[in-house]
Order: sequence, then C-alpha cells, then structure tokens
Amino acid sequence: MDNILFWLGFYLAMLVISTIIGYSKGNVVAGALLGYVLGPVGVVLLLFSKDRRMLPCPDCGCKIHRDSYLCPQCKQKVFKRLK
Repeated sequence: MDNILFWLGFYLAMLVISTIIGYSKGNVVAGALLGYVLGPVGVVLLLFSKDRRMLPCPDCGCKIHRDSYLCPQCKQKVFKRLK
C-alpha cells in the first residue's frame, strides 16, 4: 500500500510542477500532459521548451509579448503581423 501511495504522490507532484511550468510558458495543457505521462522527463522537456507567449518582432527581432501592439525597442506596430 505504501508503494502505491508513493507513486501516486510522485506523479501528482510531477503533474503540479509541470502544470506550473507550462502555465509560465503559455502552454498549460501540454505541461499537464507531459508531466503526468512522462514524469520527470516531461518536466525537463518543458524546462527546455520555448516560451509561446513571446515572439520575435518582425522588424528588429527582439522578443515581445504575442499580444503587443508596439515593439518596445523599435516602436513599430506589430500586432497584425504577428498572428
């Protein structure tokens, strides 16, 4: 019984950790699935995945939020061109 509780707790912890990482990178569903199915391997994969909330500006290449209207560096309108 203790063995089952250990593994249940372990995979629940991996689910919570990977969901938090997925939320911070803008990909909650993939975070929850990878963490629960793959455990620690899924957490490592999420740590090395790209941030889906930040995209490069088409003019200057600096990272901006995907919902931005203006690039903070080059001040060009980018909202319509990122989608």
